[in-house]
Amino acid sequence: MSGFRDPEAAERTFERLEALTGDSVPGFVREAFRGNPDPDLALTNLERWLLSTASPGLYLQQVAGLPSLGRLLITILGASQPLADSLIQNPELGSLILEPGELRPVPDRARIVADGERLLAASTSYSHTLDRLRFLRQRWNLPIVINDLSSAWDQETVWRALSDVADGLIELARNAVWQEQRRQRELPEECPVLVVAFGKLAGHELNYSSDIDLVYAGEDGLAERLERDCGRLCEALGRALSDRMGRGFLYRVDLRLRPYGGTGPILSSMRAIEAYYNLYAEPWEVQALLRSRAVAGPPELVRRWEEMRIRTCFRPKLSEMALEHMLAMRARIEEGAGEEDLKRGVGGIRDVEFLTQVYQLLHGHDRPELQVRPTCDALRALDGCGFIEHPVAQALIEGYTFLRKLEHRAQLVGDRQTHAIPAAPEAREALARSMGKGTWSELATLLDAHRRTIQTLYRSSLHLEPSVDGDRDRVAAALGPHAPAALQWFDLLPEHDAFYRGLFDNEGSLSRVRKILVDAPRLVSAFKESVTLTELLLSGEIEEPNDDTARITRLAPDAPLAAVATAHSSAVTIILARWTLAPNFDLGERLSMAMDALLSHCLQRLYVGFDVIATGSYGTRDFGPTSDADLIFLTSRKELQADAEQQAQHLLSLLGQLKRLGAPAEVDLRLRPEGGKGLLVRTYDGFKAYDFDGMEMWERFALGHARLVRGAEEGLDVVLHSAYGLPLTPERLKELVRMKRRVETERVSPQHVHRDVKLGAGGLNDIEWLVHLHEMRYPTAVEAGSRTLMPERIRQLARVGLINAIEAEVLLQAHRYLTDLRARIYLQGLPKDLLPENPDKLNRLATACELPGANELLARHLEVTETVRKMYLDGLERLRA
Repeated sequence: MSGFRDPEAAERTFERLEALTGDSVPGFVREAFRGNPDPDLALTNLERWLLSTASPGLYLQQVAGLPSLGRLLITILGASQPLADSLIQNPELGSLILEPGELRPVPDRARIVADGERLLAASTSYSHTLDRLRFLRQRWNLPIVINDLSSAWDQETVWRALSDVADGLIELARNAVWQEQRRQRELPEECPVLVVAFGKLAGHELNYSSDIDLVYAGEDGLAERLERDCGRLCEALGRALSDRMGRGFLYRVDLRLRPYGGTGPILSSMRAIEAYYNLYAEPWEVQALLRSRAVAGPPELVRRWEEMRIRTCFRPKLSEMALEHMLAMRARIEEGAGEEDLKRGVGGIRDVEFLTQVYQLLHGHDRPELQVRPTCDALRALDGCGFIEHPVAQALIEGYTFLRKLEHRAQLVGDRQTHAIPAAPEAREALARSMGKGTWSELATLLDAHRRTIQTLYRSSLHLEPSVDGDRDRVAAALGPHAPAALQWFDLLPEHDAFYRGLFDNEGSLSRVRKILVDAPRLVSAFKESVTLTELLLSGEIEEPNDDTARITRLAPDAPLAAVATAHSSAVTIILARWTLAPNFDLGERLSMAMDALLSHCLQRLYVGFDVIATGSYGTRDFGPTSDADLIFLTSRKELQADAEQQAQHLLSLLGQLKRLGAPAEVDLRLRPEGGKGLLVRTYDGFKAYDFDGMEMWERFALGHARLVRGAEEGLDVVLHSAYGLPLTPERLKELVRMKRRVETERVSPQHVHRDVKLGAGGLNDIEWLVHLHEMRYPTAVEAGSRTLMPERIRQLARVGLINAIEAEVLLQAHRYLTDLRARIYLQGLPKDLLPENPDKLNRLATACELPGANELLARHLEVTETVRKMYLDGLERLRA
């Protein structure tokens, strides 16, 4: 019965519920315990919660009437006893779960403070105030946990929400304590004490059961009596936060990170703290200061603290002695950690944080983007600046997020500050279920892979030499600087030892892996999630010419959506990997064919009867890995339009589901008549009427790239008639050129004009506009609309004498260079379509483009784009003549 350890006891509980509510327990409620972290505990807590409500039958009906939300409630009751207790203590909080609109808002500090001030306005005493603050934490912890367990929020959003709640509660508690002290003695209206958070709270990465590390700073020159009173405030604030009351405590407070540690005064002046960090702080204290943040206090002290943090932590050079000191301390902490310690153990949370902070201290001087506090933000910034390779940063973020999520699940059970995996087998199985895994064995395998990867990346990045023992270490040695990315790939695969053995024994396999790591690091995430794709790469089958769309076309119309998404994403990965290994085919054409196959499957699945017409880069088969598929839907007769409109909505919903399942299936219908406000499907006559009454020249320009994906040729003819039916007069040319200038000024930042491969000066857009404007001026001569591939269109302009043979060859080479470069930028994991400024990233991109280095790539790019820009401008002059 739904996983209960004692089915007979569970049935007796259900019988009591039926007696309590006067009705039978709905079948959904019984089934909702399936897959629960602890079904027996959840059922017991459900009974306790219903007993605490005024109308048990009504609440049980609500649970049954809202299946998805009811399941969330039952999940909470089995996942966390403290949360279950808070629901039982405050039955009305159950309405937060059973009201959909109450769950989604992410709390921020301002809202917490506003809610708290409303609650505290009705307080009747100081102890009542502290009780209200504890209720406020219970009230907001509930939606955070629900959105966490249901995966509605990602982990970083969960951490930030917990931290914002803590920020708000600390501010409210500080103000409440100060007002209570003002009631007892004469004190200024504004509290002169700054509360500073360190560690996870400072980094907006708070756990469910974290201690909060606080330091207090006072204004300079306080009178002796006021300074003494401020010290009392700090002591009272600690008690206000950590004393256990009827609703428990708010946060355990740790003050050991203050200057001089436990022997130092609880409150120091800001001037004294600045002097301490300038003269006496140990390297580990500087590292800790990196993750500090003023939470509440005088604005001037907030400013001074941040200036001190930047000045102290991000110096021009980190000394070798300081680094050795930090490494030695980290090693001592690691020695005292057990194997099950997720935080301090080998390959644990602290390894990721330590490595990240060392890189920040080394490179953060004069780089504000590296001076951030959150670990994942810092890793992304280090990746963006080129100090850590993209796959390495991604692996560290994935591993860190996984370990923190696992730590959270372990802490939820009893609101315990634990960083260890539970020892009891039944507790481990419950933990696995709370992580969405079927068994502890499955979770343990994934945990081991992440920890091995983190350990390897930690040691290799800090040049802590590992011993060379076994195939894994030999592969790492053979791959040199690319080893960290490779290990985080293969460590996550089942039977990884066999993969390492195959890599070490087969130079061809190792060479292909190296090529992907160097030239296409963005693909690593797809390979490490698929044993099948990795095996195709290692065996060399991935290089064999095959029908890339067969994975999709052979699927049955009713195939599971997950299988459809996997087939499409696998096809795209194979195409990109094959092109990386041997770029001897038109990448855009192959990617377009894969999208055609996906659309055809979806259209067949839904029995769609309207015409589907591709436009934009999808229409011209210049489709890139980040391109949207621009589409127009047409139907032949008005009586079919209502059904077609409904089918189109279902199609978009289906494509949205596939995208959420991981398929690169982004479509764009904004080129339809009236854009986003218009009907999804137009009749032929309706499209012609729009053509006659309101179609603008830029729309006609875009429609010239049309081709038929599925349906009647008549529909394509309707679109092409709109594209080429009006002659390109000087006035219409002027209108289009104005639009082109708007694109260049509004969609391209000034600093990117010469770096944007698509929209920048001399980029792919210049080639497209040069060719298509000639097609619009001379549609009959060039047989406009009969060719979609850009190379064919360029050659046709040369054949009819609109450009000469030399110009055609220059355009063909430029188009090939720019489309290849655009794909290489994507495969390197760089920002979309932008040539990087970072020298290291430029060098890596140059290597992928088979150029000696960054300078040669920049010279080549300048030569191509200046030539293309000149040809575009010269072409405009010819068209104006």
